[in-house]
Amino acid sequence: MSFIEREKMERVFLQELTTLMYPSDLLHAFGVNGKISGSIGAVGEMAGVLALLHGPKGCAWHYRYSARRRHRPLYGIQSSDLTEEEIIRGGEAKLEAEVRKAYAAFRPSLILIIPTPVSDILNEDAQAVARRLREREGIPVAAVGSELFSHRDKSYAQDRLKKLAQLKITGDQKLELELRGCGFTEALYALVEQVMEPCPPLPASVNIETIGWGEEGIRALPEIEAFLNRAGITVNCRIPSCSVGELRLAPQASLNLVKRLRWARRMKERFGTEYLHIGNAGRYAGLEGICTFYRDVAQALGRGEAMEPLVIRARSRALEQTRDARELLSRHRCLLVCRGLQAAPKEVRRFAVDYGFTVGAVCVLVTPEMRKNLAITDELMEQLIQRAREAIGLFCPGASLLVNPGEEALGEAVRDLQLIVGLPLLPACSDKLSLSFESYLRAVLRIARRVEDLKPLPDLLLGRLGFSSRWFPLLDSRENLAAKEMWSRMWLNRKEERS
Repeated sequence: MSFIEREKMERVFLQELTTLMYPSDLLHAFGVNGKISGSIGAVGEMAGVLALLHGPKGCAWHYRYSARRRHRPLYGIQSSDLTEEEIIRGGEAKLEAEVRKAYAAFRPSLILIIPTPVSDILNEDAQAVARRLREREGIPVAAVGSELFSHRDKSYAQDRLKKLAQLKITGDQKLELELRGCGFTEALYALVEQVMEPCPPLPASVNIETIGWGEEGIRALPEIEAFLNRAGITVNCRIPSCSVGELRLAPQASLNLVKRLRWARRMKERFGTEYLHIGNAGRYAGLEGICTFYRDVAQALGRGEAMEPLVIRARSRALEQTRDARELLSRHRCLLVCRGLQAAPKEVRRFAVDYGFTVGAVCVLVTPEMRKNLAITDELMEQLIQRAREAIGLFCPGASLLVNPGEEALGEAVRDLQLIVGLPLLPACSDKLSLSFESYLRAVLRIARRVEDLKPLPDLLLGRLGFSSRWFPLLDSRENLAAKEMWSRMWLNRKEERS
């Protein structure tokens, strides 16, 4: 295998695929990432692309080892190295000079200029700089545009929760909300605008966005591609985990399979490429969701007749291969613990239907901080509770629902139960399921092995750690909680309420 081929195999959002103890979603929830990290994460996936931060050199020094790239620092990152005088007078001339210098030194396939808060404050037009250098000097350069000054729309999580509360728990409906201000999305948007080119369509072909596939992604993505191939559907490229040449030809695909919407909608506007949103609220969850995923892709590409028998056979085989494991799990009456009402219906379905547990009770934890940060009113709270009750009635009839139970109520609920599942002790223990039939098989067999190997271990060191009950898995220390409070205010852009 050549160096280029090996590098290409390794570039599928590595920290989510290989970092188990501290996966990307945990880092995103408990670390101040900033949207620069998202853009750098996108650059790190592309072959032959050089990142150039437009700001002081300290930004480039810091972000070469950002939370989103902790698995492999981006040591090659460059900077426009703005000085105090250039920050006062403007730094576009300095940016042009640094792009020329970087191109002469490294000859990359593409230079991607990434804005910093400093260049945002200056209102620097980095995209105009990139356009001049492309047109006048032939330098392959593009610039990420800032949709918002800080990382993502502060109301996104709240709006999503309100929409989610109105959806059917079966997952038949889709939840499509645009996320503005995400650095990863901003980088992909720049590629659509400044790198991709019109090209003849390639029938029955797809592009796959490669962010957010979890630890299963490194296995599941090739499995998904192989299954699509059997129905006559080809994968044109993985975005952005490919070369610049492949990105230029991305518009020849007939369909984009995406988890983020803004760049895909812009690609449809520019090139007519349709998209299928696979990061929605449960439509593609579990075994039935996997079947629905392949049917949706085939339907969009006119390959439904070829796909249907493949899905039927794969589903039957998956059920046959997991029969013994699901039978083992069904013998365990369990308490399912969910952190957040919004996730409860999906978790109930996963553990009761896909894994086959006998769920005797469902416990949901909603802290005051969660209610405040997500703006959960009493009315919205009742809507979410009702959705959880509907899921229980549909997937595990007879199970009780406990919302923030006290110690006595919780003890009474678990008296006749054998197992507690759902809330992981460590992120590495959480169960991952992706959109391949093989992934479903691995998930069921994995959790069955864990249950089968359970032993009473009252003296685990982990049990002696002082976790925060409200901010698990943070430790309950003054420093940690102060950092979390600072992060929450920065992220949500809210001041302390005053009486």
